[in-house]
Order: sequence, then C-alpha cells, then structure tokens
Amino acid sequence: MPDDPSEAAAAAAAYTEGDHATAHSLLQGILSSRDQDPKVLHNVAITDYAMGGCKEPRKLLAVLERLRARVEEAREKADASDSIGSDLVGDADPSLLAYNSAVVLYQLKQYGKARAVLDDMFAQIEPVDEFLAFRSCFLLLDLQLLQRQLEKAAEVLAYLERSYAMLTKSDGGRENGSAEARDS
Repeated sequence: MPDDPSEAAAAAAAYTEGDHATAHSLLQGILSSRDQDPKVLHNVAITDYAMGGCKEPRKLLAVLERLRARVEEAREKADASDSIGSDLVGDADPSLLAYNSAVVLYQLKQYGKARAVLDDMFAQIEPVDEFLAFRSCFLLLDLQLLQRQLEKAAEVLAYLERSYAMLTKSDGGRENGSAEARDS
C-alpha cells in the first residue's frame, strides 16, 4: 500500500537520520499514488536538494515557489466555493513552503526577498504551527537585525516574548537572567 502513513513516517525518519536515498525511495512510492499532492512534492524537492549536496538552491526555490503559488491558489478556490480546491491542497501548509523559500533566499543572500516572505508570514502568524512560527520569527529577527530594521525587530521580539514567555522561565517561576537566578 504506497499511501500508507507509516511509509511517510519512515521517509521522515530516514530523512532526519540523513539517509536521503531511503527517504527519496519511500517518497517516490508515495508519489506514485499522490502525484499531485503538494506536501509530497515539497518533501521530494527537499530530499532531492539534500541528495544533491544542497548545490542547486535556485532549482529548489523555483519548485517551492511553484508549489506555494499552487497551494495558495487552491486555498483561494476552496474558500470561494466551500472546499472544491481542498482536494488539490490536501494538508499542505503554505507557511512551511514560505519558510523554506525564505531559508533558501537567505542562503542565496537575497535578504530583502527573504524578509519580504517572512514579513507576509509574520502578518498572519497566528494560524501557523507553533514550532514553525518560532523558527520563522527568529529567521525574520536575524534578517531585520542584518538590515538594521531595529523597530521591526523590536516588534518580533515583543511577539516572541508574549507568545513564548514560558520558555524564558526557569523552575520556581523566576525568569532566566534575573538577579535572583544569577545569585543562586
């Protein structure tokens, strides 16, 4: 059964372990039954990029941009006609495509374009997966500081502080770095 969720989990595990060839093989099996699924196509593109030694970022970026446009278009159609486009989108996450595009743009030193992608994402950050939002905010913060946009960086920091304050608390409710924590 090529559409088995355990096959997708095995592909993810293989990729995480650095076994890109196995991940690619498993993804090709999934792709044979879900050849238009943007999520599978995204994972194949990322795996191909890794297998190629991350040497063709522009090729990956082109694939990510095409997928992102397709997902956004399908979502708009689904919103307009109550779920007609949802079959085309599946559970693909346009924010993940946007984040990966921003990472590639960052690697290409196209900081303005990367920041623009993340600015759009940050403007609608609430529905984004928490872990992805966290990572996206730190990449955006890095780009804003790199481009000396201190006011915008302060906005991102404020959001991070509001949303992830629990990460800055140590046991006992004291904040990390506070005088009490340093004295102990």
